This record gives sequence, structure tokens and C-alpha cells, in this order.
Amino acid sequence: MFIDESVLSLGISLLALFFAGFLATKINQSLTAVFIGVGMLLQYFFYVTIITEFIAMLGIIFMLFMFGLELSVGSLVKNPGRVLYAGTYDLLFNFPVGLFVGWLLGYDLIHTFVLAGIIYVTSSVIVAKSIIDLKRAANPETEYVLNVLIFEDIFIAIFLACIVGITHHGYLDATSIFFVILKTSAFFLFFIILARTSQKYIDKIINIDHTELFVILILAIIVLSAGGAARIGLSEAIGAFLAGLLLSSTQQRQRISEAIKPFQQFSTAIFFVAFGMSINYKHIVHLIPMGIFIFILSSFSKVCGGYFIGRKYDLSEKASLRLGFNLVPRGEFSIILAGAVAMNQNMPYPLKSLTGVYVLLSAILGSIILKESDWIIKWFIERKNTEVQK
Repeated sequence: MFIDESVLSLGISLLALFFAGFLATKINQSLTAVFIGVGMLLQYFFYVTIITEFIAMLGIIFMLFMFGLELSVGSLVKNPGRVLYAGTYDLLFNFPVGLFVGWLLGYDLIHTFVLAGIIYVTSSVIVAKSIIDLKRAANPETEYVLNVLIFEDIFIAIFLACIVGITHHGYLDATSIFFVILKTSAFFLFFIILARTSQKYIDKIINIDHTELFVILILAIIVLSAGGAARIGLSEAIGAFLAGLLLSSTQQRQRISEAIKPFQQFSTAIFFVAFGMSINYKHIVHLIPMGIFIFILSSFSKVCGGYFIGRKYDLSEKASLRLGFNLVPRGEFSIILAGAVAMNQNMPYPLKSLTGVYVLLSAILGSIILKESDWIIKWFIERKNTEVQK
């Protein structure tokens, strides 16, 4: 009976997701925010079941795998220096904002660092989709936006592994941090060496004509990598991310992406719903003012950081500001960070609920700001020029 109810609730959730997602696409709104909203509504009718939790966990695994799979192309290979420098500037401008907010809210050190990661990382999904929809792919600032996103994805993947490893220890000291960093580095190094030395053998192993067997093998690689990471006390997500990096340079990369994408889209949607269902309604109204404050502060730091990066690389004032506005939306990685680590819900500002409010505001308002950034920038530059003339 319990399994029947779980399956029924999953089916109703998927139907609700379809209708909500269909409406969201009509008004060009972020699906991430809509799916979290659906989850918040569904908690009135269902509990998060074992099936939903399992699929949500797969959502994190497949999402990180797809990020790793996409990292073999673009600026990472052609301009590693630009990725490093642009990403470092972005990190220095935005990570301390989260540390300041965590200190302001009275969080302990681990929660403060998690919040810093949540506030720091831009939504690759929302930004990439917006660049395509707004036909800005050829804009001069877009290359630097992608450089920052690549750096953020890699940084947050490593950061997630370290945070999960530290929370498994249950305390924070120099020894545990050193041990976790050593373990994380060794895990990364193993996959990098494997990718560099065994690429042609990996190509031969996964070059399977039979579609069903091909999908089963790729799923086995993903799940085994995730399980291996969990076995040594790291996040399953980091194992999946490294599996994606391992397969990203193979000749079957596009075929892998097409095979795994349906699994990723389905399980990721359920992950966002499950996260929405975990947000406590009692905290929502109480958290909105703080969510707005964090959104304004973090948006300002992103625009300033983007502007600095643009001017550093001799972009025009307009292109530099557009770069900053492109980095405002937050989404999937912020939710993953909040969802992957057990949080104390009895704090004055529960981190999971605060993240939900913040991401909803950021995904919705950030997408609107990104879309309308041209006239905002035009108004700002005209106002600035007027002030200079006075």
C-alpha cells in the first residue's frame, strides 16, 4: 500500500510539473523556480516518499555528471588562463559576501561556508538558456561569462566534496580539513590520470552499437563513480562530476549526452520538487525580508565583479555591465549545496528554507533583470554621463 501511494504521489507530482512547466515556458520563466514552487504546494498533499528521495538523489548525480561531460569544450581548453583569472576575480568579489551574511546571521563556521557557496555560484542553466534566447552568444562579454561559469562549476564541485567530507567528520579542525582536502585531491587526481592515460581504452570499452547495453554501461560508470565517492566519505555528486569529466573527451560524448539527458531532466525536476517540499512554510514570510536583502547584496556584488572583469579585459562599459548582469541568477548549484548537507532547521534563519526563498527570488527576478539589462545599462550610462557633464 505504501509503495502504491508513493507511485501515485509521484505520478501526480509529474503531472503538476508538466502543467506548471508548460505555463512557465509560455512566459519565459525559469523552470527551476517553478519546480521548487510546485514542491512547496505539493507538501500540503504528500510527504516526501522513499521513491521521491531516491529519484531526487539521482537528480543531483545526473546533473553533476552532465556538468562534467560539458567541460571538455570551450574556453577551458583554449584559454585556461582566462578561466582562472576571470573566475578568481568573480570568487574574490562574491564569496566573501556569503561569509559576511553568515556571520551576520550568527551561523557556525560550516553553515557560513555553505551559505557563502550558495550565494556565490551562478546558475549555469538559467544563464546559458538566457544567452541563447536573447541571441547574445556573439556578444563580446559572452566568452568571459562562460569562463566564469566554468570556473564556478569546477570550484563548487570541489567545494561540495570538501563540505560533505567535513560534515561526515562532524566537526571542523585543521586535521579534519587537511584529511578531507587530501582525500578529495587524491580522488580528483585518480580520475585525471585515468582520463589522460586511458582515453583510447575507454573509447574502445564504451564503443557499443547496441543502444540498450550502451546506456546500461554508462549508467554503471556514473553510479559506480558516485558510489565510490560516497564510500570514502565524499559526495556522490563529486563522483558523478568526475565520471562526466572522464567521458568528456571520448568520441561517444554526444551520444552519451543524448542517452543520459532524459534521465537527468526527469530526476532533476523531482529533485527541485523534493527540495520545495522540504521548505517549511512556517519560515517563509519570516525569511522573505532576509532573502530580499541577500538578493540585493549578492546581485550588486555580481554586477560589480562582472564589470571589473570586463574592464580588466578591455571590454566597453556597456559590455562589462552586461557581463555582471549575466551572472545574477542563482539556481541549481545553490539548491544542491543546501540539499546535499544536513541542516539544522531550528536556527532563526534555517539555511534550507532561506536558500529556497533566495533561489526563488534570484531565479525569477534575476532572469527578468538579465532580460531587461540593456535598457537598465542604457539608463545608468546616460545618468552617469549627465552627472559628469554637471
